[in-house]
Amino acid sequence: MEPELGTNLIERLNGPFSLRLLLQPTMALLFAMRDGHKDAKEGAQPYLQALLNQQTDGRRETLSSAWASLSKVMIIAFVLDCAFQYATAGSVALLEAIGMAFLLCAVPYTLFRGPVTRVFSNR
Repeated sequence: MEPELGTNLIERLNGPFSLRLLLQPTMALLFAMRDGHKDAKEGAQPYLQALLNQQTDGRRETLSSAWASLSKVMIIAFVLDCAFQYATAGSVALLEAIGMAFLLCAVPYTLFRGPVTRVFSNR
């Protein structure tokens, strides 16, 4: 029987490659700060607000700018999670690795970029 996802997440805290659980969100936050500062200079809406309020073309452009910043970090997060899974279980669950990359990189980036824009636009 396959272990539950929650068990797998807890194992990641103490297993090999656990430093990435700190480094990858930190890198995503640094990119969010850079992009949020750029948004403030351009007078753009905060990131999440822009995603929710824009038409399809504007939303696509906003997502494209985020992917340009996060692509390398997300790919590294994916590869490291695959390595972790292989080292601990001898197999790789691709959807789980994609989910971890999203959780470690895209979520912090999305949550942090908008508030950074607001902070820099108030200066």
